[in-house]
Amino acid sequence: MKRSDFLMRLIGIAGFGTFNLQAIIPKRKIYLEQFFVAGFRHYKGMELLEFMQPNDLIELRREPENEHDECAIALYWQQEKIGFVPADLNELLSRLVDAQALPLLGTITHLNKKVKPWESVAVAIYFLQDNTFEIPEHAKHLQQITQPVYTTNLTQKKRDLYEEVFNNYTGIVDIEAIELPEIKYHFTKYFTKEKYSVFYKGKRYAHINNNDIYTYMYNVQPIEPIIADDDEEYILFKFINYPNPT
Repeated sequence: MKRSDFLMRLIGIAGFGTFNLQAIIPKRKIYLEQFFVAGFRHYKGMELLEFMQPNDLIELRREPENEHDECAIALYWQQEKIGFVPADLNELLSRLVDAQALPLLGTITHLNKKVKPWESVAVAIYFLQDNTFEIPEHAKHLQQITQPVYTTNLTQKKRDLYEEVFNNYTGIVDIEAIELPEIKYHFTKYFTKEKYSVFYKGKRYAHINNNDIYTYMYNVQPIEPIIADDDEEYILFKFINYPNPT
């Protein structure tokens, strides 16, 4: 793609979508899903990667007749197809798009040219919400961008750890070390009872025995498998306060 063609596309993008750009100013973004673009290397993604920037708009186009997935949602950057919403995340989003229930938007959150193509571009799907609407404490994490985990840069030991994390509910976390109020509030509310207590080297941790640990994965990352004081095996998580991209 020639740079001149790219600039012409950039000028034309001002008319993207049907919403008034001024309407963005008094609104907040509520993120529904965040992921790496699926199939990125099979379309024009690698050719266009050098022109992409964080915060670029991504258009969602439904492909209900897709022979591989009736819930398929294709992703377009500057009118060029770069891949899809991952199949394991697209069912609810496809229903929202089909019903026109929410004006869903997409944006590039992270770019990385040093990893495998399938982890080169991270995208978030969001909708705009009036700032006057009060978000409950337990839902405020929906305003934050996820920090991607680049598994292609991990050692085999770390990959095995992530595999174990997603197959088991054995995560423990130090609630007192969590800095974001909404996440600390959630874990404190639901996981401070004695039955969730796990002691490791004499220190108390909370056993998150459901998928809540994955809901907040962007701020709690697995460190290592450990043997707790009760001789049971767990995976120790830590809190990481990632800054949002501007």
